[in-house]
Amino acid sequence: MTIVETSTTGGEPAWAPAMRWYPLATRERLEAPARALVTATTRALRVPADRSALRRSLGKPPTHPMVQPAHKLVAPYLRFLPDTDERDIGPIEKIEIDAVERAFYAVAALIAAQPRTARDDHLAAAGADSDHEKHESTAEAVLASVGKPTAALPPGGGQPAPAPWRSLGRCLADAINKIPVRDREDVYRRMEARLRLVCRQDVEGVHRQLPRLIRYLRAEQVDIDWTRLIVDLARWGGNADTIAKAWLQHYYRTVRLPRAGELDTDNTDIGSTDDAESETP
Repeated sequence: MTIVETSTTGGEPAWAPAMRWYPLATRERLEAPARALVTATTRALRVPADRSALRRSLGKPPTHPMVQPAHKLVAPYLRFLPDTDERDIGPIEKIEIDAVERAFYAVAALIAAQPRTARDDHLAAAGADSDHEKHESTAEAVLASVGKPTAALPPGGGQPAPAPWRSLGRCLADAINKIPVRDREDVYRRMEARLRLVCRQDVEGVHRQLPRLIRYLRAEQVDIDWTRLIVDLARWGGNADTIAKAWLQHYYRTVRLPRAGELDTDNTDIGSTDDAESETP
């Protein structure tokens, strides 16, 4: 299914807007299908064959042969994308579309590839099967809701994050804040270097670097806002610098480090970082 915005006004021919699909890749348009994919992937964790299909696709582009079994699990939530016929779109648009597609496949694979304990926690957060099925978001419902406010959508379908829109940077800071204060400095520097490396990557590079960070976070039982991660990665093709800035800012704003000379107590933190994020890119 192809969704395009057409117009016969202005100085451009009516077909021209079809060449520029990117206004579809806004947070408002991406959040509904992203949230529904998280719900569907949580269900897939309970089916060994589906879970295995998603795990095998980890780190691979959608064109890879090993990703083929995952198409039936992810593709229904990408129906809002225009067709990627290179005769109809330009190279910039294709980069942006590929970023959206890659984000959906990658995060579904990351959810499936969680360590066993983290996966069990994820399923526990999803609630009982009966409640989960009652709130199921189908692909058809997602298509109907694309571009509309998401307040009326079902609950997050297993999203373990306690607060909405927690970026990767904030999740990394949360992991550091769980460490005893006297041990935080070294981990802080290592995670800072990894995050800055991720933030310098193009679409291919960010997906190459990301699994290692996510494995670390889930091994430390840090909750991840999977919907936010999909939306951020989906916008990487056209807004990488904006997303990277947000990740780094949220990291530095949230992490709590000991004051010099006050390492004799595990209760001494620095910074006022409990404020909720009021804006997202």
